[in-house]
Amino acid sequence: MDYKIRKLEIADNRQALEEFSKIGATIYGQRIMAKKIFPLALKVKDIDVRAANILKQEMLARDGDVVTSRDTLVKAEGLTDVIILGGSDSIENLAEKIKQQPFGLKKLSVVLVEYLRSIKEKNSRKVLNIAGRSFDLESEGPLIMGILNITSDSFYDGGKYLNKSDAERRISEIAEEGAHIVDIGGLSTRPGSLPVSVEEEMERAIPVIQLAKKNSSLIISADTYRSEVALQAIKSGADMINDISGLTFDENMARTVGSSDAWVVLMHIKGTPGTMQQDPYYDDVIDEIYNFLYAQAQKAIEAGIKAERIMIDPGIGFGKSIANNLNIIAKLNEFRNMGYPVMLGASRKSFIGHILDSAPASERLEGSLAAAVCGFLNGADILRVHDVKQTVKAVKIANRIKNYNV
Repeated sequence: MDYKIRKLEIADNRQALEEFSKIGATIYGQRIMAKKIFPLALKVKDIDVRAANILKQEMLARDGDVVTSRDTLVKAEGLTDVIILGGSDSIENLAEKIKQQPFGLKKLSVVLVEYLRSIKEKNSRKVLNIAGRSFDLESEGPLIMGILNITSDSFYDGGKYLNKSDAERRISEIAEEGAHIVDIGGLSTRPGSLPVSVEEEMERAIPVIQLAKKNSSLIISADTYRSEVALQAIKSGADMINDISGLTFDENMARTVGSSDAWVVLMHIKGTPGTMQQDPYYDDVIDEIYNFLYAQAQKAIEAGIKAERIMIDPGIGFGKSIANNLNIIAKLNEFRNMGYPVMLGASRKSFIGHILDSAPASERLEGSLAAAVCGFLNGADILRVHDVKQTVKAVKIANRIKNYNV
């Protein structure tokens, strides 16, 4: 049994009640548990109901607790989700205790120990290594990825950089304004968009990637979900592939990246660019995205992509409602706990326009900066933005405040 563990970021009673309700805890149990404060809240999916009862008794003996569903009270078999509450020491002690227990607890013991060790390492991560370069996230703040769309129909800058000289000028600007990465794409993935041919995507993007490689010191990202384009992009100097489909639209993408030295960004999307905003629905948006990214990262590793070359992106605006987008940004740290650097791409997207009284993309700068700062403070390692200069300034102030007297 492959247990999935997710560290929940619970800041108040409302969030606690929301999480406890999702796993099916009784109303009375939710209210009792929400009053308790513990350093760690670990959600574990698909536990044997008999194991859930054992876990609860063991954690109570260690001054912790386990939130269980009402099913554990009435069912003699089956699976359920639980939330283990306690300190790291008490949960480590629990893992030791259940080593020889039945109902899948022996395997859970191993997974718990590995997970606790990994989140300690992740929380202490201060350096991000990409393409042979090291970045001190604590002193420098997040990496900035400047967007360069070589397209005619992107929602904000479509048509601006189809001319090679305009694209070359924008590469220089992105570098001068303080970006670390340039993300070059030849295929629009705005809501409702339809794809151009592989040949046209290559004709747009590859020459610009070659220009960026020749004339700048920026890390170069190729924004594509097609393996043929990715292969040519890597040959032309791209250091990383930014795949909006998380390796799902092209079955050859994982092997293509895995056979190279490139990094990869795995993004979550629900549907396709043409259909993704047609009333997207989730039972639990954070759970679903987390599970997808976890699974795709494992597939990437199996295809030969090294774990240290994987980054994840929850996919703001790609099959998400306004509420979904806000929830994701507020809980970015839960994705960071997976162990991979987290990228956030909220720049000038429609949810900002809706919140700002239907503001068009051209009037979403301030909202984009607010989303970028909140994303950084909530765990984003990389910010993908249109407005490099302004974002660099905004997060510089946020980082100084965050680290003042630390």
